[in-house]
Amino acid sequence: MVDDTDKYLRDLASGHPAIRDKATHELWGLWHKQAGQRAEERLMDGVRLIETRSLDKAEKLFLNLVADYPDFPEGHNKLATVFYLNGKFIDSIKECRSSLTLNPNHFGAWNGLGMCLYNLGKYNEAIESFQKALQIQPHSTGNRQLIARCRGKLN
Repeated sequence: MVDDTDKYLRDLASGHPAIRDKATHELWGLWHKQAGQRAEERLMDGVRLIETRSLDKAEKLFLNLVADYPDFPEGHNKLATVFYLNGKFIDSIKECRSSLTLNPNHFGAWNGLGMCLYNLGKYNEAIESFQKALQIQPHSTGNRQLIARCRGKLN
């Protein structure tokens, strides 16, 4: 299987929305598969738990997943998501950073880190995180809006 990560990362800067959308979708797919089929199945089980708002069960599943697959960036990212949804921003920050140590191009983890910092009132740090996400996904209007929101809080 060919890993087209670099191509998709370049495509995120394309002037064509369809190319950017495809690249985003493909990167998420690659990131979900990084630790193998069994880890991906467990990851998707956890995603379904999040979707049904079974957050305590999802948290337990993702804690076990990262224990079994400590080098799986997406496992850490999904655990960060559950922590965020449960208002555990410090724990979420730790997991975002774990994900980013393993995959510095994970725009979702940069965004999640920024969201946690925003919720903790650390607006300058949040801006830095959203800017990192923008370096990877330069056409992300969501990150631009979040930067503006942080700047509004600083004024």
